[in-house]
Amino acid sequence: MKKTAVSTMIGFGIGIFCIISSIKMSGNFSSFLNWPSVFITVGGTTGAVVVSFPPNKLKTLGHVMRKSFRKVQYDFVKDIQTIVSLSEIARSKGLLALEDAAPKYADDEFLQKGILLIADGVGEDVLKKALRSEIYFAKKRHQDGHAMLDMIANTSTSLGLLGTYIGLIPMLENLEDPTKLGPLMAIELVTSFYGAFIAYVVFMPMSKRLKVMSADEALRKEFLLEGLTSIMEGKNPRTIQENMISCLTKKDVKKMGSVSKQIRELKMKGVA
Repeated sequence: MKKTAVSTMIGFGIGIFCIISSIKMSGNFSSFLNWPSVFITVGGTTGAVVVSFPPNKLKTLGHVMRKSFRKVQYDFVKDIQTIVSLSEIARSKGLLALEDAAPKYADDEFLQKGILLIADGVGEDVLKKALRSEIYFAKKRHQDGHAMLDMIANTSTSLGLLGTYIGLIPMLENLEDPTKLGPLMAIELVTSFYGAFIAYVVFMPMSKRLKVMSADEALRKEFLLEGLTSIMEGKNPRTIQENMISCLTKKDVKKMGSVSKQIRELKMKGVA
């Protein structure tokens, strides 16, 4: 079951709560409920997105939006321990023995694929090409999702400006009739509000979060690829560990040192 990122939910909640509270404090919530403004921003944005993307991409929009609320956190220390453990198996039993270890990592398709390729005896170039291709196409799929969210954000702000023109032009034509100025000005301002809300409170944050998640995923896969390549080259497990530790933050380095110490103690006791 996918976990929801609590911080993301809190962020959305804070943004929406503050805006709605500010509207209520202004004294007239109904002033911000304007159907012409809704048609301009929501209807116009929907039409533009439908025109811009094919049906097979549009079907994934809901999935893309839900994904921005998922909690994704990678444990690079655990990844190093995994690579070191695999390198120890490869050095003691040979690369073919890695095939028996592969089922253990069924929940990590990228890592499992790399392990099986090494066990199959492919060359280093083949390994890198296969895994880098997977990284590339994963990025491409993510970019398609970002593009839809960015399109919605950019279009809604532009249509908010369009709504300003729609309200402003008739308003200037009816300056002699004060009774018509209020409703026309409402369309002008509320449409801009809707456009800004849709863009800056909802879809831009979603898009930004997905871009960060995509970058983190690609970094982690490159990290694993470096370790898998080192295993194929037959490097010493200790050397592999030291090389990979150089990529960690200071906090993770301390964590790595603590975990390594515990493992050494267990091995001395014959537990690990």
